[in-house]
Amino acid sequence: MQGVEVRRSGDRFLTVAPARPDAAEGWAVTHHSFSFGEHYDPDNVGFRSLVALNDETVRAGEGYPEHLHRDVEIVTWVLSGALEHADDAYADEDVVTLVPGFVQLLSAGAGVRHAEGASADAPVHFVQTWVRPDEPGGPPRWSSGGVADESLASGWALAASGSDAEALVYLRSRGTSLWVTRLAPGVGRPLPEAPAAYALVARGAVEVEGVGRLDEGDALKITTPAPLAVTAVEPAELLVWTFA
Repeated sequence: MQGVEVRRSGDRFLTVAPARPDAAEGWAVTHHSFSFGEHYDPDNVGFRSLVALNDETVRAGEGYPEHLHRDVEIVTWVLSGALEHADDAYADEDVVTLVPGFVQLLSAGAGVRHAEGASADAPVHFVQTWVRPDEPGGPPRWSSGGVADESLASGWALAASGSDAEALVYLRSRGTSLWVTRLAPGVGRPLPEAPAAYALVARGAVEVEGVGRLDEGDALKITTPAPLAVTAVEPAELLVWTFA
């Protein structure tokens, strides 16, 4: 279909357990949709305002030690388990725990240090997106919001946006939005329409009208407005970034 490109899960870059002397190899697995770190493809360096789109699984009790970010909007959506997060922009608690149905935004601004990882009870599986802000600098900030399971199952939840104040978290990136939905087998709905979009099957499998089957980790890169409908062939969770 013109303006619609299928990106398969197996074609993503793979990072396994960053080298660390205090942890056994294999404590984290990351699939990168775009060039990231040592992984570089000049034809696949982000998309629109997206700098990175990482599908992460971290073993129980393991995590990334404190590190610095600046001039990036970090949006995190948990698929299973619990993600523990701490940063120096959020002073109310030492550690924030993020569970499925909640989105977290860490707006790095001029600079913020944070650490994140799985709880001691179970591994965590999450999708983390880095978004380019409209302007560099500014004070860092943290925010989070949740959506009920029933709402995710009945339509598209606006998890993050730089254009719509009704979103769960508000981005410093005008025209960029993240939509999330869950589909039971046999249930279908149209993708959010926009001039451009990037759709990720975060869990399960779907059939896309005019395109075919997409399995977990597969994605659609949409560069022209296209009224596409998806139907779940097994329980599915979809994340769709749209761009004005």
